[in-house]
Amino acid sequence: MHRSGTLLFIALALSACGGDTTQDKDLAIEAGERMYREGMLPSGEPMMALVGGDVPIVGTQFSCESCHGRSGMGVSEGAYVVPPVAAPLLFEPSPQPARPAYTAESLGRVLRDGVTSGGRELMVELMPRYELSDEDVTTLTAYLQSLSAGSPPGIDDKVIRVATVVAGDASETRRDAVFAVLERFAGDINTETRNDSARWDRGFTPESKLPTVFREWVIEEWRLDGPPDTWDAQLESYYAETPVFAMLSGVGTGTWEPVGEFCERQKLMCLYPSTDLPHQSGDDFYTVYFSRGLLLEADLIASHLAEKPVDVIAQTWCDDELAPAAKALKDSAQLSASTILDFRFDCDDAPPFADIAAAVGETGAAVLWLGDEQLEQAELPAARNYVSSTLLEGSSPDALADASASVFAAHPFRLPGSLDSAMRRFGAWAQSRDVEIVDARAQAEAFYACLTFKNVVKHMGRYFIREYALDMIDHAESMAAYMPLYPRPTFGPGQRYISKGGYIVPVVDGALAADEAEWILP
Repeated sequence: MHRSGTLLFIALALSACGGDTTQDKDLAIEAGERMYREGMLPSGEPMMALVGGDVPIVGTQFSCESCHGRSGMGVSEGAYVVPPVAAPLLFEPSPQPARPAYTAESLGRVLRDGVTSGGRELMVELMPRYELSDEDVTTLTAYLQSLSAGSPPGIDDKVIRVATVVAGDASETRRDAVFAVLERFAGDINTETRNDSARWDRGFTPESKLPTVFREWVIEEWRLDGPPDTWDAQLESYYAETPVFAMLSGVGTGTWEPVGEFCERQKLMCLYPSTDLPHQSGDDFYTVYFSRGLLLEADLIASHLAEKPVDVIAQTWCDDELAPAAKALKDSAQLSASTILDFRFDCDDAPPFADIAAAVGETGAAVLWLGDEQLEQAELPAARNYVSSTLLEGSSPDALADASASVFAAHPFRLPGSLDSAMRRFGAWAQSRDVEIVDARAQAEAFYACLTFKNVVKHMGRYFIREYALDMIDHAESMAAYMPLYPRPTFGPGQRYISKGGYIVPVVDGALAADEAEWILP
């Protein structure tokens, strides 16, 4: 029996035996959530429906979440508005369009026949007509009654509290630079420069017009010390002592995995941390990243090598934090026909260029996960060499300038010389507020995180629901114009890396040859 069917069977058995009704309800909610998010019935079979009047579909193609969002707060698609189905709205009367509160009975009617609780028929092109039993409707109702119900922590009528994580060996210079942006941006918000507390929420009827509740931003610093396997306990302690509505920005030099896992477990919205090693899981929802960082660079190099294959590839690194990038390259399915050799060395020693040169010969390739100082220590080891733009941080070591061999840079940023109006906008903002730019990338990323959060807070209105905020970010195509540094940003439901591709750029005389760059979307 499928897991959902097993859950429902257990719930029914408990009810028959006079079992714990709280447990029964939790099991029904879990089964209902699977109906809503995945289109799967409690029996384990897919939900069936008709669209357009006569076109059969299965729920896995057309789940409730795909239109109404994870939050159930609905979305706008062109000229069409998908109405909310979250508990605070579905089971209360609506002034626009006017309708009474839904019950399990009227919910069954709209799901099966497309007729709302107010008697209005929904368009067959938009609202599927589902084949559901009364028991299925009851199960889905249990979940919808819990969907976006209650108030999240970290927010009240006076403040909205966010946390910024400073993890691992992040330098004080970078930390101070990021907080200079965050604190100044929050200061602008808190001075009510637009007279926010006197504004009214917009609506089409008198019943929907209510005074805006203005909330000040309060930023907490969560500093994580020690090895990454201790961070989870530190995060839990911070969150228990001072709950926050969201994480905003963040600074880290190595893996972000413990932080990402914490955000998923706590269902805590985490926006745009400055990290080159984000948590990577197919099920992530609550953290939004700029890109996959070094993991993306590994895929860019793998794609380029797959187009121009070699028999032997050697890669080298010393820092433990770079091991995930090296592993991503070695595990790439695109390079299954090549032999990939790892040359790990102690960071106090010079890179083993001679050993690499002997291993790859005259026809192999070397992938150098090295910074600028390490690249100065010897001649490049292979006829074709790959370096990381992220690790070089814009520098140009002499070893690259004087190289006689071919050098390519994996470059997940905008190309040098290309117009970056968003970066100019940040520079103008910083100059007008006397914010010194000492770490342009980290500070610009923090600024964009603030812009996004400000936009989300504005459009959430009276419904401060984390999943609603993330649903809005999924459809925030207009925010692409404000994103600095990263090329070709795109948004969409479930997309948690906004910039998905990058460039392989030849390095000529120590500089990136932007006119010869190759765009790759792994």
